[in-house]
Amino acid sequence: MEETFDELVTKHTRRELEEMALKYGVENLGGTKSQLADAILEAMKKNKEASKPVFQERPKEVALSERPKTAEKRAYSGKKGVSAKVAAINGKAAEFQKAGRDIREEGILEMNKGVRELQSATDKMSREIQSDIHKMVEDGCQRFNAGQAQFRRDLEAQMKENRDSAAKFNSGAGEIRSATIKMCRDFRKAGKDIRDDGLRNLQKGLNQFRGDVNAQIKENQRAISRINSAARELQGRAMSFHDEIHRYQEQDLKNYIRDFYYG
Repeated sequence: MEETFDELVTKHTRRELEEMALKYGVENLGGTKSQLADAILEAMKKNKEASKPVFQERPKEVALSERPKTAEKRAYSGKKGVSAKVAAINGKAAEFQKAGRDIREEGILEMNKGVRELQSATDKMSREIQSDIHKMVEDGCQRFNAGQAQFRRDLEAQMKENRDSAAKFNSGAGEIRSATIKMCRDFRKAGKDIRDDGLRNLQKGLNQFRGDVNAQIKENQRAISRINSAARELQGRAMSFHDEIHRYQEQDLKNYIRDFYYG
């Protein structure tokens, strides 16, 4: 079964069409696939017509009086009879085939143009997406660096506050030592007075002094305990904040970048 023009163009590669063209004696192998398919069909048609046997009908014997009439009838049939209609149909078929080939060629050109436009749009979109990704990564890095810088500033401020608190504590301890020394001097002076007033007043003064010293010691201990508690709380907050930053670096940021690129 012979293949149609559309089947030749769609089912065969150019190399296969060239092999078929050589088989049917087509010398010009250039041009598009459509032109090559058209040349193959033309060659197949010629080969088919050449292979048909030629039958010659035996002329019928007619009377001499009828021969001119028969010749006139044959001439008339060649111009306006079945042959003319067949020729007209073949001409229209050739025109339709040519129009179809032109339409296919134009469609192929438009399709190629559309493909090129689609590829250009795809390349442009890809460049825009890569630019947006680059900007988002840069913005994320800037935000992360800004957060780290703010954390360092807050940590340094807290450390400065801790140093100020320690300095104030040392100053308070010095004042306590000074007060204790002064108290000792006063005690010695008071001792002389107490000895003069008697052992009872001396014992009373000693008890009062012990109570004051114990109260001062307890107050100092409470102050030291509050300072240690505050220092531990600050240290715990700093460690918690450091762990949160570390978790953000190791998990959230990596997950964000992974989800952004592959999500």
